[in-house]
Amino acid sequence: MKPNVILLLDCFFYVCIWKGDTIHKWEIAKYQENPEFENFKGLLEAPLEDAKYIMQERFPMPRFFTTFPGETNERKLLSKVNPSSLSQNNSTVAEGNFFTEDVSLNLFMQHLIRMAVQS
Repeated sequence: MKPNVILLLDCFFYVCIWKGDTIHKWEIAKYQENPEFENFKGLLEAPLEDAKYIMQERFPMPRFFTTFPGETNERKLLSKVNPSSLSQNNSTVAEGNFFTEDVSLNLFMQHLIRMAVQS
Protein backbone atom coordinates (compact mmCIF):
# COMPACT_ATOMS: atom_id res chain seq x y z
CA MET A 1 0.00 0.00 0.00
CA LYS A 2 1.92 2.93 -1.38
CA PRO A 3 0.89 6.56 -1.96
CA ASN A 4 1.00 6.28 -5.76
CA VAL A 5 -1.07 3.10 -6.27
CA ILE A 6 -4.69 2.00 -6.51
CA LEU A 7 -5.52 -1.34 -4.93
CA LEU A 8 -8.53 -3.47 -5.84
CA LEU A 9 -9.15 -6.06 -3.13
CA ASP A 10 -11.67 -8.89 -3.45
CA CYS A 11 -12.28 -10.67 -0.12
CA PHE A 12 -15.48 -12.42 -1.28
CA PHE A 13 -17.72 -10.52 1.16
CA TYR A 14 -16.02 -7.17 0.46
CA VAL A 15 -14.81 -5.61 -2.75
CA CYS A 16 -12.71 -2.58 -1.98
CA ILE A 17 -10.83 0.04 -3.97
CA TRP A 18 -8.09 1.78 -1.97
CA LYS A 19 -6.44 4.86 -3.42
CA GLY A 20 -3.06 5.92 -2.12
CA ASP A 21 -2.55 9.39 -0.70
CA THR A 22 -1.04 10.85 -3.87
CA ILE A 23 -3.78 9.39 -6.07
CA HIS A 24 -6.43 10.69 -3.67
CA LYS A 25 -4.96 14.20 -3.72
CA TRP A 26 -4.86 14.17 -7.54
CA GLU A 27 -8.50 13.09 -7.60
CA ILE A 28 -9.48 15.92 -5.25
CA ALA A 29 -7.58 18.36 -7.50
CA LYS A 30 -9.73 16.99 -10.38
CA TYR A 31 -6.80 16.04 -12.60
CA GLN A 32 -9.05 13.42 -14.22
CA GLU A 33 -11.16 16.23 -15.75
CA ASN A 34 -8.15 17.80 -17.48
CA PRO A 35 -7.67 16.48 -21.06
CA GLU A 36 -3.90 16.41 -20.49
CA PHE A 37 -4.38 13.74 -17.82
CA GLU A 38 -6.67 11.38 -19.72
CA ASN A 39 -4.46 8.44 -18.69
CA PHE A 40 -5.14 9.28 -15.04
CA LYS A 41 -8.88 9.22 -15.75
CA GLY A 42 -8.48 5.73 -17.21
CA LEU A 43 -6.45 4.68 -14.17
CA LEU A 44 -9.34 5.72 -11.90
CA GLU A 45 -12.01 4.04 -14.05
CA ALA A 46 -10.28 0.66 -14.55
CA PRO A 47 -10.68 -0.65 -10.96
CA LEU A 48 -14.33 0.47 -10.93
CA GLU A 49 -15.03 -1.53 -14.08
CA ASP A 50 -13.23 -4.55 -12.64
CA ALA A 51 -15.22 -4.26 -9.38
CA LYS A 52 -18.51 -4.09 -11.31
CA TYR A 53 -17.56 -7.23 -13.22
CA ILE A 54 -16.64 -9.08 -10.02
CA MET A 55 -19.86 -8.11 -8.27
CA GLN A 56 -22.23 -8.98 -11.13
CA GLU A 57 -21.01 -12.59 -11.06
CA ARG A 58 -21.01 -13.01 -7.27
CA PHE A 59 -23.72 -14.41 -5.05
CA PRO A 60 -24.25 -13.25 -2.40
CA MET A 61 -23.49 -9.73 -3.54
CA PRO A 62 -20.37 -8.40 -1.74
CA ARG A 63 -20.29 -5.01 -0.05
CA PHE A 64 -18.45 -2.46 -2.14
CA PHE A 65 -16.59 0.60 -0.91
CA THR A 66 -13.79 2.90 -1.92
CA THR A 67 -11.38 4.29 0.62
CA PHE A 68 -8.14 6.18 1.06
CA PRO A 69 -5.58 6.69 3.87
CA GLY A 70 -7.16 7.97 7.07
CA GLU A 71 -10.75 7.29 5.98
CA THR A 72 -13.06 5.24 8.21
CA ASN A 73 -13.54 2.31 5.82
CA GLU A 74 -9.78 1.87 5.53
CA ARG A 75 -9.83 -0.21 8.73
CA LYS A 76 -11.82 -2.94 6.94
CA LEU A 77 -9.14 -3.14 4.30
CA LEU A 78 -6.26 -3.05 6.77
CA SER A 79 -7.78 -5.85 8.83
CA LYS A 80 -7.67 -8.06 5.72
CA VAL A 81 -4.25 -7.01 4.46
CA ASN A 82 -2.45 -6.81 7.80
CA PRO A 83 -3.96 -9.17 10.38
CA SER A 84 -2.95 -8.65 14.00
CA SER A 85 -1.62 -12.19 14.32
CA LEU A 86 1.13 -11.30 11.86
CA SER A 87 3.41 -10.15 14.67
CA GLN A 88 4.50 -12.14 17.69
CA ASN A 89 3.73 -9.41 20.21
CA ASN A 90 0.55 -7.95 18.61
CA SER A 91 1.88 -4.40 18.56
CA THR A 92 -0.38 -1.40 18.57
CA VAL A 93 -2.36 0.03 15.68
CA ALA A 94 0.18 2.85 15.40
CA GLU A 95 2.76 0.28 14.32
CA GLY A 96 0.49 -1.03 11.58
CA ASN A 97 -1.10 -4.02 13.28
CA PHE A 98 -4.88 -4.14 13.47
CA PHE A 99 -7.02 -6.47 15.54
CA THR A 100 -9.03 -8.87 13.41
CA GLU A 101 -10.53 -12.33 13.42
CA ASP A 102 -8.55 -13.25 10.30
CA VAL A 103 -5.25 -15.07 10.57
CA SER A 104 -2.15 -14.32 8.59
CA LEU A 105 -1.26 -16.47 5.60
CA ASN A 106 1.83 -17.67 7.47
CA LEU A 107 -0.21 -18.92 10.44
CA PHE A 108 -2.73 -20.56 8.10
CA MET A 109 0.01 -22.38 6.19
CA GLN A 110 1.65 -23.57 9.44
CA HIS A 111 -1.70 -24.99 10.55
CA LEU A 112 -2.18 -26.79 7.21
CA ILE A 113 1.31 -28.29 7.44
CA ARG A 114 0.61 -29.50 11.00
CA MET A 115 -2.69 -31.07 9.89
CA ALA A 116 -1.07 -32.76 6.88
CA VAL A 117 1.76 -34.19 9.00
CA GLN A 118 -0.64 -35.51 11.68
CA SER A 119 -2.78 -37.51 9.22
